[in-house]
Amino acid sequence: MPERSGVMPLWAWVVGAVVVIGIILTGYRMVQTQQRLETVQSELGSAKEGAVQANARLAELEKGAAKLKSELEKANAQRNELQTELDKATSEVEQLSSDLDTAQSQLEDRQSHLEAVQGELESAKQAADQAKAEATELEKQVANLKSELEKGNAERNELQTKLDQANSEIERLKSELEQAKAVQSHNGSAPPEP
Repeated sequence: MPERSGVMPLWAWVVGAVVVIGIILTGYRMVQTQQRLETVQSELGSAKEGAVQANARLAELEKGAAKLKSELEKANAQRNELQTELDKATSEVEQLSSDLDTAQSQLEDRQSHLEAVQGELESAKQAADQAKAEATELEKQVANLKSELEKGNAERNELQTKLDQANSEIERLKSELEQAKAVQSHNGSAPPEP
């Protein structure tokens, strides 16, 4: 058996170094694992807190979604009402458009009639102007005829006066003739020649 010397064999140093290195590595890994564990626990705490906040946010979002769904239903109901009103308004617009077309057609007819009446009125005005001119001419002729009538009346009055005088003279002469005849028949002689 070999004697023990005061020196450790080389393999023991190697094993010891390996053991020391293993312990150091294991310690380092344990420290890293502990740090990772703390980090993971911190992240887990943050994740739990985030999950709580997310759940609270989710609850708020669900409330908001329910509210938005209710508002959407109201908006859809209002939209349906507005669509119904729009359909009614569209129908009224179409009816009014049809009425407008009819009114425009009637207006065109009346416009044509008005133009015809205006043409007739213009013709009537021209005829009235011509009639006025003729009336003016006739008034002149009537004035001339009145003047001639007055002259004729004056001449007739003058002739009537002369006729009356002649008739009066005839009556006087007849009276004288009768007196002469009476005297002659009373005297028995021939009547004097007038």
